[in-house]
Amino acid sequence: MSTPAFSSDETLDSIGTAGVRVWQRRGGYRFTLDAVLLAAFAATEAGQVEGPLLELGAGSGVVSFLLACQFGLGPVDALELQPEVHARLTRAVALNGCDGRVRPVLGDLREARTSWASGAYAHVVSNPPFRPAHAGVRSPDDERAVSKQELTCDAAAVVAAARHSLPPGGRVSLIYPAARVAEVLGLLSAARLHPMALRFVHARAGAPATRFLVHAVRDRQRGLAVRPPLLAHGEGPGGYSPEVAGLMEPPRAERPAPLWEGHDGE
Repeated sequence: MSTPAFSSDETLDSIGTAGVRVWQRRGGYRFTLDAVLLAAFAATEAGQVEGPLLELGAGSGVVSFLLACQFGLGPVDALELQPEVHARLTRAVALNGCDGRVRPVLGDLREARTSWASGAYAHVVSNPPFRPAHAGVRSPDDERAVSKQELTCDAAAVVAAARHSLPPGGRVSLIYPAARVAEVLGLLSAARLHPMALRFVHARAGAPATRFLVHAVRDRQRGLAVRPPLLAHGEGPGGYSPEVAGLMEPPRAERPAPLWEGHDGE
């Protein structure tokens, strides 16, 4: 299959063992390792849960494509707010052979109650903007700013959209900075999205946690399991830990550059 043309302002980037490819703007928001970790965590924790998935704030579609291509889940509705980002996501569907498995949706998660039916999805995933709207310096690039800071949605809006989207027993998987763990777990519990699994992400052994992954279930308390720490870097291929290298290595010679820069350049 030939590769469709793209503009000089775009790059075509590969990620994961299934060779997922996405278009990204050179000066826009670029996906990071967080997307890979979220997809793997969601697929692992979901277990035997079956049914359609929803990604809130899909961006270039990395998480949705990984869920479909690398982990065999789906169908996935990939919801994205920004029209230009959504257009690049749409162009990547055929490129990844995901017609019928990943459906790009242009929309606003804050309008979930009026945009799709309650309980329409078995599993919701999101790698949302990490930084509060007034924290730090806003990027002069609107695409990067909206993707990194809570300018168009905050954690409460993400949790509310997830709650609306799930039936009783439905699941949600999120990734956030470790410093926000108390806030996000509180929002989930208040919405009766009860945390089931929690895993902290560390750049290296002995380093403080930089991220956490959480998997929750709607309306059913099943107890919280704290998983072993996830180490991003180590002595595996590409300088990653063996666990992360096993998620990252594409099926050909070229390999993506290390992505552990995080949303905030960490």
